[in-house]
Amino acid sequence: MEQMSCNGRFVRPFVRLLARYPRVSAPSIDRFKAIGQEERVSLAAGHESLEHWVKTTGDVDLGLKAGTSMRLGEGGALDFAIHSAGTLRESVEVAGRHSRLFSDALEPKLEVNGSKAVLRLDNKLAWPRAASDFTLAAWHNMHVSVLLPETRSLEAWFAQSQPANTAEYERAFPGAKLVFDAPCYGFAFDSELVDTPLVSADTALHAAHCEHLEFLQARLWEPRSFALRVRELIACELRRGRPTSWDVARQLQISRRTLVRRLNSEGTSFKNQLDELRRQLALNLVARTQPSLMEITTLLGFSQVQAFHRAFRRWTGQTPMQYRDAAQLPQEQAPRVS
Repeated sequence: MEQMSCNGRFVRPFVRLLARYPRVSAPSIDRFKAIGQEERVSLAAGHESLEHWVKTTGDVDLGLKAGTSMRLGEGGALDFAIHSAGTLRESVEVAGRHSRLFSDALEPKLEVNGSKAVLRLDNKLAWPRAASDFTLAAWHNMHVSVLLPETRSLEAWFAQSQPANTAEYERAFPGAKLVFDAPCYGFAFDSELVDTPLVSADTALHAAHCEHLEFLQARLWEPRSFALRVRELIACELRRGRPTSWDVARQLQISRRTLVRRLNSEGTSFKNQLDELRRQLALNLVARTQPSLMEITTLLGFSQVQAFHRAFRRWTGQTPMQYRDAAQLPQEQAPRVS
């Protein structure tokens, strides 16, 4: 049978939460802290650990609490691709297309039947309650409640039977109708919302995020270099501002000195990885009519437009506007860029 795994980043919210429980020993938490967020974790082993933690803490709502602690960006590049899509249908399509980056078992899909639509969160493996609770709470907190903020018809579906106490479910899914013994795990809502333009839609950013996801997916099963892991973390940190080597070292749970040494051993540096990522994103974004150069400057973490202009001229030998104008010409008329 195929050994299914998930991304190590989903261990983090449980590690944060478990530190609050006196029954959980520090050494047992430290073992999971050591898991890098881009490492692959066995799903079977992960489910066993969840059941152990629920038993140790005595908290049957552990998954719900971990899921509601998730914030946009903790799911990686896919979070931003989901939010920048044009419609909810496009959001679910991109989630389904790239879901294996984060879990081999999870299969997001959209079903529309008359006036009702269902965002199904199917799983290839049997879920312990803590895992299904975590997945639905995280999706609701990071995506559903944001993309469909005023959906009075929203229902949260659980294939499991209703527990004796649903207070934590009511806190995790405010405003949503809770449906237990449902046909699947997921969310139901009015089908007219499926193709309604999203407030957070951004065509240029969506294309850039999807391109990055394609890059990651193509290399999913290749031996991963340390430099590639660093670049992926830099891409996530760019959303919050200018990434630093200290930020990335902290994400990897290593010292900055170790980060520098390991990158040097692969013939590169943090500065080179940041510069190359910015170059790739800049060429993609500038070639489009939107966003503005000021927005691109901010997205790439430059403090001033002039700094972005200097970097872009170094990369291409052209100003951003010259490059954008050339990109709009027919291919046979466009000048070549070395």
